[in-house]
Amino acid sequence: MPRQRNDADKVTYLITSALPYANGDIHLGHVLEAVQTDIYVRYQKLRGNEALYVCADDTHGTPVELKALQQGITPQELVRQVGERHRQDYQGFDIGFDVFHTTDSPENRDYAERIFKGLQEHGLIVEREIEQFFCEHDRRFLPDRFITGSCPRCGAADQYGDVCESCGATYNPSELAQPQCRLCRKPPVMKKSTHLFVTLERCAQFLTGYLNGGAVLQEDMKNFVNNFIAEGLHDWCISRDGPYFGFPIPGYPGKFFYVWLDAPVGYISSTARWGADRGVAAEKYWGKGSPARVVHFIGKDIIYFHTLFWPVMLENAGFNLPWRYFVHGFLNTRGEKMSKTRGTFVLARDFLAKVAHPQAGEFLRFYFAAKLASNTGDIDFTPEDFCNRANTTLVNNIGNLHHRTFVFCERLFNRMIPDAPWDAEIEKQVADAAAQIAALYERGDMKSVVEIVHALGNGGNKYFQDRKPWELIKSRPDEAAAVMVTCANLVKALVVFLKPVLPRIAATVEKQLGTVLGWEDWAFSLRNVPAGETVKLTTPVEPAQLAPLFAPPPDAAPAPAPGLPQIDINDFAKVDLRVAEIAAAEKVAKSNKLVRLQVRLGAETRQVVAGIGQHYAPETLVGRQVVIVANLKPAMLMGQRSEGMVLAVQDGGALVLVQPEKPAAPGSKIS
Repeated sequence: MPRQRNDADKVTYLITSALPYANGDIHLGHVLEAVQTDIYVRYQKLRGNEALYVCADDTHGTPVELKALQQGITPQELVRQVGERHRQDYQGFDIGFDVFHTTDSPENRDYAERIFKGLQEHGLIVEREIEQFFCEHDRRFLPDRFITGSCPRCGAADQYGDVCESCGATYNPSELAQPQCRLCRKPPVMKKSTHLFVTLERCAQFLTGYLNGGAVLQEDMKNFVNNFIAEGLHDWCISRDGPYFGFPIPGYPGKFFYVWLDAPVGYISSTARWGADRGVAAEKYWGKGSPARVVHFIGKDIIYFHTLFWPVMLENAGFNLPWRYFVHGFLNTRGEKMSKTRGTFVLARDFLAKVAHPQAGEFLRFYFAAKLASNTGDIDFTPEDFCNRANTTLVNNIGNLHHRTFVFCERLFNRMIPDAPWDAEIEKQVADAAAQIAALYERGDMKSVVEIVHALGNGGNKYFQDRKPWELIKSRPDEAAAVMVTCANLVKALVVFLKPVLPRIAATVEKQLGTVLGWEDWAFSLRNVPAGETVKLTTPVEPAQLAPLFAPPPDAAPAPAPGLPQIDINDFAKVDLRVAEIAAAEKVAKSNKLVRLQVRLGAETRQVVAGIGQHYAPETLVGRQVVIVANLKPAMLMGQRSEGMVLAVQDGGALVLVQPEKPAAPGSKIS
């Protein structure tokens, strides 16, 4: 029998999902993280631990201000509207937040100011004068998203000041060609302004000690952040010029906290909001020396902010540091990044509205659990895989075992679970699995939990089929009763193991058994007890039911035809295309896709940085001939100077290098 836990064994957790941004609706990528977090929270609560699940909308910054301008409403009204939609969307997937707040709150302002004061008192705030774009017409400094222009890499027009949505390049706003103010469409000027910076380099020793001795983090992510620290930390700008949708910085008129300063503070302020209604201080969880374990679930794209900036903020303001980080990869659909034009960008509310299946939300919870391992690999969503996994495990395995077991008890044992001994070998298998599953939940390996449960369910169905209780009942009813007791207890154990993943299905079985199942109820205990009415736990799902998700909406504009406006021969003559031979290639540190190439153009060798690292291993590139734009203005990418651009073709989800049909002299001009 399992040991009952006493109060001394119980742990207090403060668990968070990353804050969704308040300029748009929740999509399946948000749902993936929320489901992952919610499963972990429900598991801890099932074990009898105190687990407070905290989240909020991330509300400040330029994109929210721009979205509000486009809709003709105030940023505050946009935040209110979006917040209501976010809560509704999450509820559709049974995300059990204990509190879902907003960073545009009095609590968040108070804690942001408190953290800023702590950084000041420790001498970590410095002032520095920088140059940035200023619109003389609108009399304001322009953040990245208030500037548009032509991409300095590919030439695409009307791109943001920090990233090109056409080619994916990132750059400084000053690199844009033909920059314009988004508000008035007039060209801005460069103007100096004083800003506040956090001197992160002074905290390098603290961060190294914390990440390697205090925080629990996946090994690949730990190595990634340690390498970043070893290469030298840059000062972090935490101020923006007004007007800006955010909190003003005390003592600095016209300056506002950068959104990434007050966004993570939302974890604390949301805790305070929850506690204020219950007479519990946020310091119970966040106070220095608190025994509470702070656990963050985040995507790998925001690892810097949570493992570098955030600990520095907390440490210097006297708060509890995060105990553990669970970092997940990106969610792709059909092997590609979610795309609106391809019809693979799926909003949470569209999933619930368009998938014609009564358990769509819970099936998605299960599907994500079946894909979420304890690593940071990307996850792919396809309708075929979704249906196969849900039908194989939930419908044909667990649902089938439940239905045949309890219908048999209902018909042949007068709706009783018989008074008979259970199979000791299956009981031992379940006990062994319980220890494994508990360890897997603790380290966030839901995928392996599902695999073990599936194997147990398979074994149970085989046991039922092999023992043939429908025949035993005729001549050996005691043996038939033993089969049913064993299967009923196995079903109960499987439901306990998956209760964090499938709360609604678990509730159905709990109603049937007339109890609320805790973790220790995986143990075999049902004997000579009545069972309620048997209802089917699941119904099959078909790919056709998911098809509406991947069709562009009928009112959507057609995808733009490939190509750019026509040019004449004089325009083409401005582009110097040449054959180049790759002499050396290596990955750029801290980048998954950038490769640093040394290319020969006749007697000249130059460096080109190309975003092909996810499609070509560096060692396979040496000796190849490629085509490059030889007269592209040099640019800095991830600290590396690039003196040209390698041409490649997007072929489905892959990049394919453009190469001469047969070897040509390096440096040959293409005409």
